Parts: sequence; structure tokens; C-alpha cells
Amino acid sequence: MCENIKLNSEILGRREYLTAARFKLFVTLLFLASKEDCQVDGKSLKRGELITSIKALSEQTSLTVKQVRLGLAALKKAGAITTCASNLHTVVTICNYDNYTI
Repeated sequence: MCENIKLNSEILGRREYLTAARFKLFVTLLFLASKEDCQVDGKSLKRGELITSIKALSEQTSLTVKQVRLGLAALKKAGAITTCASNLHTVVTICNYDNYTI
């Protein structure tokens, strides 16, 4: 299934997206997020959530682990995402996900 996302030009002026690494990370999260409620590995995911890890995001974005960690922290602080981490994976929720989908 192909789904498009939309980005408003205002996003470029927001502090949490000032670095290319953070912007790349956020756009990657938007594309990886679940398009509808589903079950993944026995875990219920809602629309706009994804199960991932710091290492997986690092590999998918070609960012360092440190860049991913700092990027996630900045996005959390800005209220763009929330995370719930365990020793196996991290569930990332895109806040206001519907605002980014067409």
C-alpha cells in the first residue's frame, strides 16, 4: 500500500527540525508509522505508531546512534512524538499523525 505524507512549509521554521538529521529522522518515522490499527509481534499498534529500535533507525536513516538518540529526544521535547522503550524495542507514536497524511 502506498501512502503519501504532507509537510507544511512551517515545519522548516520549527526549532526541533533545525538539523538535517532531525528532519530526516522525523520524515522516516512518518513513513514507517502504521497506516492503520494493527497487530505486530503480538503488540497492538494504533495508526501513527511504530515498533523500532535506536539501532534500526540508525541503519534505516544512515544516521549515527547518537544522532538518532538526540533526534528522538528533541522531537519528544517538542511534542512531535512520544516514546515507550523496553529492553527489546521502542514504540514511537507520532503526535497528530493524521495532520501529516493525505
